[in-house]
Amino acid sequence: MIVVTGAAGFIASHLCKKLNSHGIKNIILVDDFTQKRKQKNWENLEYTDKIQRERFFQWAEQNVQHIDFIFHLGARTDYYATDYDIFDALNVDYSQRVWSFATYKRIPLIYASSYLTNNPQQLSLYAKSKLTFDHWLEKQQQTPPFWAGLKFFQVYGNNEAHKAENASTVYKMALNVTENKTMFFAERNIIQDYIYVNDVCKILFYFLNHTPQSGIYEAGTGFARPLQTVTDTVNKFAPQDKKLILVYPKEEPLVFQANLSKLRKYAYKQAFLTLEQGVRRVIV
Repeated sequence: MIVVTGAAGFIASHLCKKLNSHGIKNIILVDDFTQKRKQKNWENLEYTDKIQRERFFQWAEQNVQHIDFIFHLGARTDYYATDYDIFDALNVDYSQRVWSFATYKRIPLIYASSYLTNNPQQLSLYAKSKLTFDHWLEKQQQTPPFWAGLKFFQVYGNNEAHKAENASTVYKMALNVTENKTMFFAERNIIQDYIYVNDVCKILFYFLNHTPQSGIYEAGTGFARPLQTVTDTVNKFAPQDKKLILVYPKEEPLVFQANLSKLRKYAYKQAFLTLEQGVRRVIV
């Protein structure tokens, strides 16, 4: 069986859909399934069982002999939250327990890190928690038989509605078009690496089937795009009367671009969708 934590969320629900498309249905979904706003992300998936997040370790101990692989994609991803305790509980402590379980039971593990850990001078509480876990595991002498941490850059696509203000820039721009809101206000001037969610799932599926060198990999397209370029791309597919007007601070931009040298050397080598190809799939 394949365990997928965060299965009702954005990336994980798409991963489960990809697994289903390859005939894989022996999936254990792990998440907080009491959140009705996420229900449409998982209700049409084919799976063996779904487990409430707080019950996972009890269930796992009882079913360890059946677990072949763990995708730990569950996390608290609220970039605007101000209470670190919830990040510490879910992104650090819970992840350490998943790591320890996979280590002692000899189960391959992939977990989600974040590109935001690459800028330690401007860490949100979410990014701080992710960086704390990354640093913790790098000190561990005992590891799963294979493990990989993927520093996802800005992933975009469908199934983001539940993320609200934490959704990707592409998704929020597409939502503006749908809701006839022509002004798009960005909080920061950011040159960003945007990767379509299906490409992320292809990377994850590759790791499931090939288990290359263990370690932390950056996962983006390797190309960073200014906000105006993203706006112009969205406008290519928007009706004439719904074109977006971008408003953003004219400050020195933050730049986030994935370094793909490690991913390309040891693992996934296929091309990614261009921004235009990905945006077309979100809007059209």
